[in-house]
Amino acid sequence: MQFIQDLPILFASSQYLVAVETPLTERLEMFKFLLPIAQNLQVPLYFWNFGYSHLRQVYFDRTIRLIPTDIKCTSGLAWLVDNNEVPGVFVFEGMLAPDTSGRNKLEQLAMISNLAYDLPTRGQQQFVVALETYVELPQELMPLVPVLVNSLPDASQMRQIVQDLGNQLFLAPAELEQLIRTCLGLPIGELSMLLQHSLSNNCTTEQLIDEVLTYKKSKLKGRGIEFISEPDVPAAGGLDLLEEMLERAAALLKPEAKEHNLKFPKGMILWGPPGTGKSLSAKLAAKKMGVPMVAADWTSLRGATAYESRKNLREFLQLCDSLGEYGLVLYFDDFDKGFAGFDSDSDGGVSRQLAGKLLTWMQERTSQVLVMATVNRLDFLPPELIRRFDDIVFVDIPHTGARYEIIKLHLARYFPDLDFSERDWWRLLRETKMLTPAEIGNLVRKTAEEAFYRNTQHFASSELHKQPLNVTVKDFLAQRYNFTPSMIREEDKIVEIRNKASYARPASSPDRSRWRQEPEVLFGSTPN
Repeated sequence: MQFIQDLPILFASSQYLVAVETPLTERLEMFKFLLPIAQNLQVPLYFWNFGYSHLRQVYFDRTIRLIPTDIKCTSGLAWLVDNNEVPGVFVFEGMLAPDTSGRNKLEQLAMISNLAYDLPTRGQQQFVVALETYVELPQELMPLVPVLVNSLPDASQMRQIVQDLGNQLFLAPAELEQLIRTCLGLPIGELSMLLQHSLSNNCTTEQLIDEVLTYKKSKLKGRGIEFISEPDVPAAGGLDLLEEMLERAAALLKPEAKEHNLKFPKGMILWGPPGTGKSLSAKLAAKKMGVPMVAADWTSLRGATAYESRKNLREFLQLCDSLGEYGLVLYFDDFDKGFAGFDSDSDGGVSRQLAGKLLTWMQERTSQVLVMATVNRLDFLPPELIRRFDDIVFVDIPHTGARYEIIKLHLARYFPDLDFSERDWWRLLRETKMLTPAEIGNLVRKTAEEAFYRNTQHFASSELHKQPLNVTVKDFLAQRYNFTPSMIREEDKIVEIRNKASYARPASSPDRSRWRQEPEVLFGSTPN
């Protein structure tokens, strides 16, 4: 992969036609970069896209300005094929998008190849920079047209940008670092507009960080991506071995790890029946490591066409690389559903293409991104993809000791002062056997809702906030009998999943709690 910084070298080596992959918001930044290059070549810098009927010449006079010229142009690259009299660096935007019709595709192929061969032989200096948000050239053109990437700014570049734009603020070192981390993942031009707008409103540093964070979350949400800067989740009860793995991974984020040639892990698959806390575990991973989390549905990256799908994935992975400079958890929920029918080629091979790009990225990336993917059916994933993950962790139905921890976590939310007698705990633990953590959470929540409803029947609205939610173990058991656990409803599917658990590392150690074995009843049955 070549980057935009290589452009002067290419021009000097008689490469007159290049493609540049850059976000649309970076047009002015590209002009700032290209204008000194054109001046060094002693030729004008021109810009054109389909919104203009004439070339615009780029000037810089305190700000970038586009000055209309009398050079009529309505076809961009096609105009340049027949025009060898005007010297300059020509920036054409939106000329390389793929065309699905055969004739136009052939015309584009011939036009670009003709320019690649003709430009070096012309008497005038004519250089072409073709701007696209995503470049995917036909195989025939790849040797003729280098593709440069205008990558998102890294931490050192972002530090300079923030310092230049934020000189109105007196930032403490901790505030500067927080602002830099918040700004990662945004293009320079986009960030410049955002920071200048915020600073013009005399925002404090805290307000500035909040505005950038809000903007970034809103932008990613429009792409079907959730960005969680500081996951606020309770501990996932009973997953002690998984928590230990995450603590070890977090240690590898320390700069000293690189001195020992140790690398941050590439990925972890969380496998198990639905509702066992896999999604919560991904958020817990981000919290344990003190890094943000990006959550995406693999299927949401699919576009209307194969080209759009590849473009979406490319942009998404570039974003993750930028955000992952200080560490990032990339979370794919229900990862296996995106690969159902993978071997059938029913989608024209798009799933295979996307999986291949993800494989390459996971293998070659240097950013500190931990990919966490939750799956119910591990066998749906391609074997070559599974091999890219460092660990496969099985998250099972919680054992008795884990159920006790999970129930306590949920009780603390609704009934902070509630506890049960030894006998009542045994009854509750016995009746919640084979419940998933999600079902346990719903059980406690519904019990709290029922208790609040009872209060509304006996107290005026002005008194409700003073009334505690009074419940007994019988209230929890009543709610328990109102539904059928998934282990019974979908027993065959879940048993099939659990029977293969030996292929993975367990997320929980064996039950060693005092609840692991219920006391024997010597005479009669346990009274209700």
